[in-house]
Amino acid sequence: MANTFKKEDAKTCFGCDQEPPSFRLISLERFPNQSRQLEPDCIAGLFCEACLKIEINEYFKAFAQSDLPLGSDESTERCLCRQIGFAVVPLSLSVEESKLLVEEIEVDWLEATVN
Repeated sequence: MANTFKKEDAKTCFGCDQEPPSFRLISLERFPNQSRQLEPDCIAGLFCEACLKIEINEYFKAFAQSDLPLGSDESTERCLCRQIGFAVVPLSLSVEESKLLVEEIEVDWLEATVN
């Protein structure tokens, strides 16, 4: 299910809480469930350009943690970020631009090439 934001939440950047956001950062991560299994989930945030750069740098650091097993001290409330991937899209997209992005995400040629 897509992340939705209230108008109040979307007025300022999630990073600095001052500037108006220009981008949506969509993150695919693994989180522990109640059975202590790692499950994928998608989260999103709205960021200004300056804060987006900081967030992307943090996400790159988290990629190294993506394959780490669940630690004994981790729970559903507190856990290590296991970054799988992310996408950045501008908040203003035309219908044509949206369709192009969806087409790119749905393309399966890479899977056929890799396998």
